[in-house]
Amino acid sequence: MGTVWSSKEESAEQILDLVDINGTPITQLVADERGVIPLFWGPPGAEYLWIDFGVGRLKITSNTLGERFKAHTEALDPHNSKQYTDEQLNNYIPRRGAQISCEKGVTWTGFKVPEVEGATGDGAGNVFKVETEIGTPAGYKEFTRLKNNGTLYVEPNGSHVPLAIGQWETVSANGTALNISKGRAGTEPSVFRVRADGRVEAAGAISAPNLGTARVFSGPTAPSNPQVGDVWVAYGA
Repeated sequence: MGTVWSSKEESAEQILDLVDINGTPITQLVADERGVIPLFWGPPGAEYLWIDFGVGRLKITSNTLGERFKAHTEALDPHNSKQYTDEQLNNYIPRRGAQISCEKGVTWTGFKVPEVEGATGDGAGNVFKVETEIGTPAGYKEFTRLKNNGTLYVEPNGSHVPLAIGQWETVSANGTALNISKGRAGTEPSVFRVRADGRVEAAGAISAPNLGTARVFSGPTAPSNPQVGDVWVAYGA
């Protein structure tokens, strides 16, 4: 008569919920005259058992292990990892036609790049780029790009406005629509600013032949061909 145990340790529990090949519950194993143990069923999910016929416990393996292992390796998603990944992709990275769901206070995504010096990213320093299948007449296919040094190239695909900047409808006329600072973004002093009502403020001189339909002149001599709207600042006469 043999008993069945959960392990070879002294603290092992004896397994009593056994069933013979005919479905009859048994608590012990009986070997035939040749020492062969008849087929039996152990507890569900048990991969290994230890049997003891009085000469020490011997480890036996379930005879369905190979079949279950084969089915496991051939299964589409045996660990549910594919399902988990699909769920995460649906939540954070949109596939075609999907939307990005981002909780309040959580960054959707970010780019971590090597140090700028000596690093070229994809060979051109791009960490993000918009690329078309069919290029421009000159053969260009890359448009808006974010470089690994932080530079953002904004370029249109076709004859479109390359950059459009809007402002919240209820913002005051003094609100800022565009700001360029002497330093990192948002730092002061501001050297170029466009207010929400269209005013342009420049800390330095503006060099241009004319501003709109008006022209600006300065010096001791009036312009030789004045036009309506011209401005002349006389000095040094």
